[in-house]
Amino acid sequence: MCRALRLCLLIFSLGLFACSSGQKNAEKSQAEMSKKFSGILTKFTEARKRVDAYDATYFNIEESLGQFGDYLSDEYFERDKNILRTALTELSQVDALGLPESEQVAYKLFKANIENDLREYDFPTEYLSMNQMWNRLASYLDDTSPELTTFPFDSVKHYRDFVKRSEGFGPYVDRQIAVLKKGIQHKVVLNCTIAKNVRKTYDKAFEAKIEKNPFYRPVLHFPQGISEADQESLKTDFKKMISTQILPGYKKFDAFFVKEYIPHCRSGYGMGSLPGGHEWYNFSIFNRTNSRKTGNQIHEIGLKEVARIRADMEMIKTQLKFKGTLKDFFNHMRKSEKSYFKNSTEAFQAYADIKKKIEIKIPQYFELIPKSDYKIVSSENPEDAAASYRQPTEMLPYGRFMLNTMDLKQSPIFGATTLSMHEAIPGHHFQLALQFENKNLTEYQRKLYNSTAFVEGWALYAEYLGREMGLYEDPEQKFGHLSDEMLRAVRLVVDTGIHAKNWSRAKAIQYGIDNMPMDRVGVEKEMDRYSVWPGQALAYKIGQLKILELRRLAEAQLGPRFDIKKFHSVVIGNGTLSLDVLEDQVQNWIKITGNPKPK
Repeated sequence: MCRALRLCLLIFSLGLFACSSGQKNAEKSQAEMSKKFSGILTKFTEARKRVDAYDATYFNIEESLGQFGDYLSDEYFERDKNILRTALTELSQVDALGLPESEQVAYKLFKANIENDLREYDFPTEYLSMNQMWNRLASYLDDTSPELTTFPFDSVKHYRDFVKRSEGFGPYVDRQIAVLKKGIQHKVVLNCTIAKNVRKTYDKAFEAKIEKNPFYRPVLHFPQGISEADQESLKTDFKKMISTQILPGYKKFDAFFVKEYIPHCRSGYGMGSLPGGHEWYNFSIFNRTNSRKTGNQIHEIGLKEVARIRADMEMIKTQLKFKGTLKDFFNHMRKSEKSYFKNSTEAFQAYADIKKKIEIKIPQYFELIPKSDYKIVSSENPEDAAASYRQPTEMLPYGRFMLNTMDLKQSPIFGATTLSMHEAIPGHHFQLALQFENKNLTEYQRKLYNSTAFVEGWALYAEYLGREMGLYEDPEQKFGHLSDEMLRAVRLVVDTGIHAKNWSRAKAIQYGIDNMPMDRVGVEKEMDRYSVWPGQALAYKIGQLKILELRRLAEAQLGPRFDIKKFHSVVIGNGTLSLDVLEDQVQNWIKITGNPKPK
């Protein structure tokens, strides 16, 4: 009996030793795999941050502030592709299942992102790198604005870095022209109407009076600590920069664009009029929405959403006792002077007041709140959307809600609350500022990874939250909210209409006018945006619908255990995610919350 007992104890102890040894080996293996993955991710992040020296302000790379970079050169593209290929090869040596759970998320995002970025090189995106929504000439202009700049004008050294950077402007212009010439050769060019509007984005730089030129603005208001002697020296440097670099560069590009590029513009509006355009668009859909849905499927979703929102608008029209059709009501809202701010001062005050109202409600819905604040500023591109957002950086640690005050009809009074919810809190500012501040995330997740469907889907979901928060206090604000939701539903129809069904510009514009209370100029700008930014407009609704779907799933499965604050932390507490990874995260949270561990 004793011998048997001793034997049993020996076997048991050996078993415990084996389990303990096996566990230690597993932990060691996981630690080694984690170290390998971390090394690959860090190496990639550091390399990608430096692909384009122009991005030094965003990535806080002090030594590159004085460089314009070699954007659009053959070396630039090869350098980037080599970084992507190397990372993908190295990643094949990592066993994702052997990583800690938190790192498995980063792995999934990283691998899919690299594959997408490499796939994008199959299409000549650079040939369309000059459009009315974004181009480097306009971006360079923005960096001279006190409110829009990402450049740190806070020391003599940084002012001189900005001057030094201008030495690369001329070579960039030459590369931009060369790339657009290749686009002409391959018949990958802008639509004619859009091409003619591109000039508006950079024409302020032609100001011949040096001290009135936008590039002189940084030396009109110096920060404290810069001596008078240095101020005078910098003013001289900036005058020379404008006369020798800025004016010649912008004029050279403009001469080419007007005389050589615009005459070769295309009459077609969508990607179907480009070589390989339909395949290119299918990739754009997947890249922007994280979805395998086809253009036709998304088109149908859009039609259903438009019909649903129109029914809700009919109810608002009835509440306001308006006699006439919904189209008549749209025209009434478009033409009414009461629909628009009189000037930028009035608009800024209204948005500041809205901010205070939203902030009061936030603690009821969120436990994660960013430390950084945001400023409301004016954009300087007349072709900009009604509003946009720029996230904090180390060099400028605050967000910016950029309002297009050059065209206030794009942001009517009745849509002010919903627009603020989208661009600021709890929309883009909440999500992106929290991501920037979350040092538990890898730098790759904080600064490099992006999912348009997640980012824009969250912002549109934030608008939806305004209903529950009681922020759409009157029928007009409710109508404004529905108008913005209608805009995103119309985008599903029109983006796919333009690019998958070969809609003309006129047909797209008419569909927008028939279904939105936006003025005609605003509708035209929206449609032109979709034309040059294929698939991006689909991301809003696709992302919002997924977040709402996951929330309803959580509410149904958790019942009284469902906590709206916790749900929001799960959605935006881990930075930007792809929609499939978000679904995994929510499903896991539901499982843990629904089956809590005993205390």
